[in-house]
Amino acid sequence: MKTKNLFIAIMMAISSVTVYAQNAETFRQPYPLGDKLSPNPNFTGEVWLAPLTEKKELNLPMANVTFEPGCRNSWHLHKAGQLLIATAGIGYYQEKGQPARRLFPGDIVEIAPGVEHWHGAAPNSWFAHIAITTNPQNNAAVWISPVSDDQYREATTEAECRYVEANKVLTARELAIVTVASYTGKGDLEHLKPALAQALEAGMTINEINEVLIHAYAYCGFPRSLRAIQTFMQVVEKRKADGITDVVGREVSIVTDSRNRYERGCDVLAEISGVPTDAPKAGYALFAPTIERFLKEHLFADLFERDLLTCRERELATVSVLAGVGGVEPMFESHAAICMHLGVTPEQLSSLLNIVEMNLGKTYSEPLRKVLNQLTEKK
Repeated sequence: MKTKNLFIAIMMAISSVTVYAQNAETFRQPYPLGDKLSPNPNFTGEVWLAPLTEKKELNLPMANVTFEPGCRNSWHLHKAGQLLIATAGIGYYQEKGQPARRLFPGDIVEIAPGVEHWHGAAPNSWFAHIAITTNPQNNAAVWISPVSDDQYREATTEAECRYVEANKVLTARELAIVTVASYTGKGDLEHLKPALAQALEAGMTINEINEVLIHAYAYCGFPRSLRAIQTFMQVVEKRKADGITDVVGREVSIVTDSRNRYERGCDVLAEISGVPTDAPKAGYALFAPTIERFLKEHLFADLFERDLLTCRERELATVSVLAGVGGVEPMFESHAAICMHLGVTPEQLSSLLNIVEMNLGKTYSEPLRKVLNQLTEKK
């Protein structure tokens, strides 16, 4: 499979695993599902509505709207405007004549009066948003025409392929590692499923993918690592049931270095970071020396010495997991610097953040872009 086609497949992650693994009742969202509206002439696909406000004197009607994958409403406008707040899944909003905007939980859309638009779910994801009717005393929806399959496909594909050319700086295998690791870090198991399938399609063995998920536990914890492994088990079993035989691959080589784990870990860290082993300890290493020892012995010896992944691949996985966890900019900076020492270019790290942006949203990628820019300027 060509890199461009593989990237599109990874980004769109269109897979029966995702579409059929969830249903309206199992889709996790913060507000009630409500009543099913479909079939409805103003929606393509199935949709549910749950009113969230009862007091008419507040004069601000709000409702939770839930879309199945691929569902969208028709082109329409609101005479006095509307506000949307994305709450779960991945969706889209498009104004007439403008590119479609990919929506993630927390995103807010301000729709001016009279602006023709549509909104709904991504092709491979359930989606929910709160719809707020502004100026209800003189507001009304004007429905125009359905969003055709071709219009929908063009709008979503354009958004999801925004970074295809820029991301050619990463190999198909690296794209797969970044995607799997970032979803694992966030704990997004539904979108992890097609990403795991695409990693297998990219030529990774079962043991190599397992190694990414094992490595992740050091940065996002055992619970998310184990849930990711359990999810991978489901993917492999489903593919087996569908007649697909995936390559298990070789096992990890036995470590023959007889030195203690702390010494080995110190040397591994010095090699990948460029910081000598006798550099003065600072920060957490002085404040909590036990964690420094654990890091050297377990992380940089026990994990990094496992040769199913290269050190470069482990660091790409590390920064991707950290991106999914969020709020760990200092750790991202340290490991991004190690990536660069190992030969990963700023362009490749930027590509990694492109993938994070497309899969998890800008709230995950933008803080790290600032860190990367500062790190690049120092170099």
